[in-house]
Amino acid sequence: MAVTLKPLYPTIQEAKERRIELLRYLRLEGGRRLIAAALLLALMSGLNLAQTGRLATQGHAVAQLQRQQTALLRERSNLQLRLARAQSLADIERRAIRLNLRPMKPEQARYIMIDTVNAREPFTQDDLVLNP
Repeated sequence: MAVTLKPLYPTIQEAKERRIELLRYLRLEGGRRLIAAALLLALMSGLNLAQTGRLATQGHAVAQLQRQQTALLRERSNLQLRLARAQSLADIERRAIRLNLRPMKPEQARYIMIDTVNAREPFTQDDLVLNP
């Protein structure tokens, strides 16, 4: 069995030769330039496609939010209309008549007089004056 004895660390001259060979290997020539250009073009196309897809997704989300905003604005308008109708005096009067309610007569009014000087003290039944 033969054993080759070679130093583990190359000499400076061998290191220079290996570096020159490596640079020669990495040097781009005709075919290698074409492959590098094709890879660069593929990378740029992939980035462009990814951006286009993301933009389309965002456009769809914006359109959906605009539809939702339109629906909410329509609902708000309907609620404001219902509120205006509910607060109209004519509508309140119609509902009161439908519920058999009548206007209050003056003798039905009850007023409570509260003495503001003694307002901080607790009230008793004698302090309250009904219908003075």
